[in-house]
Amino acid sequence: MRLYFVLTIASLKMYFRNRQAIFWALFFPMLIMLIFGLLNFDQFSPPNVGFVDNATSQASTAFKNAIDNGGDPLLDLSVGDEADLLEELSAGDIDALIIIPERFGEDDGVSTVRAVFDSRKPSEQGITQTVINDVLDSIFLELALVPDEFRVESRFAVEPSFIDGQGEGFRGFLVPGVAAMAIMQAGIFGVVFTLIRFKTGGVLRRLQATPIGPSHFLIGQMTTRLIVTVLQTYVLIVAGILALGVSVGNGTIMNWVDVTILALFGGALFTVLGLAISGWAKTEDVAAPVANIVTLPMMFLSGVFFPVSVLPDWLANVSQFFPLTYLADGFREVTVNGASITTLGPELLGLGIWTAVAFAVATRVFRWE
Repeated sequence: MRLYFVLTIASLKMYFRNRQAIFWALFFPMLIMLIFGLLNFDQFSPPNVGFVDNATSQASTAFKNAIDNGGDPLLDLSVGDEADLLEELSAGDIDALIIIPERFGEDDGVSTVRAVFDSRKPSEQGITQTVINDVLDSIFLELALVPDEFRVESRFAVEPSFIDGQGEGFRGFLVPGVAAMAIMQAGIFGVVFTLIRFKTGGVLRRLQATPIGPSHFLIGQMTTRLIVTVLQTYVLIVAGILALGVSVGNGTIMNWVDVTILALFGGALFTVLGLAISGWAKTEDVAAPVANIVTLPMMFLSGVFFPVSVLPDWLANVSQFFPLTYLADGFREVTVNGASITTLGPELLGLGIWTAVAFAVATRVFRWE
């Protein structure tokens, strides 16, 4: 019996000395729980709907107030000009468009509300139509001042229409996000564990005896990783084109050049970040938790699998400055919207600043042993 007890105590000591095991068993599940708990997926997120009020009447104001629902909106309304909102709907920036006619609710005839939907978004269409019908019914009963036995169709009607929005919906959102995430994973984990093995195996100690300096070694590693990064990005995007039907901008060679430039920027940043982590960490037991602490928050909070807009405001304001957010946003602008690399000033600036900071840290903390 005593032998069982001694072995159990020894096993517990060995387990708690293994930092990597503790991370995956305790910290990682806790991090996932907190992240998805903060996202609050069970909360209703109303569709983003454009709103054009050509009447500015008591009935149209009541219509808008009913949708606002006392500060708990049934639809997230964006009030604006009809032509501008139609352009936003076509670009996929909003989910639907409601157009209130002139003299809405004032004529003796039927006031017809126009509702324009993106054909790629049936769920948002269903929610919007239901809200419109319910609100019109409430306006009819409360403001029209007619007996309850009359039907709402005698005063109000909805005229639905559809347009084909640009882009590929969620697939077009997902593929560039995953490509950016893969660059981060390869740049950090590929470098971290390679450099740690070089340290523990004595490879770096032997290189120290040569004329090679830290900057030479870091740049050599970065060049190798950049080549791999570009090839990896091509493979993922081509797989998205063939399997998921996504596209790269207008399909021109310049769009692929822009993708290549972004991949090089992202590869340089995350490779240098991996070099900084591996330069500071002495063993894999230390490097693995640090690398995961750096990558996991960005994986879930940088808009890889879902838009940053679903996050709480304070968290979205922070995550917009993450390096992976800059890279994922840049990829989406090029692949989904067909933007040129010359128009991605904020994204390139963010990536450049992070790369400079990471390189300064990497050269400072790099050790041959």
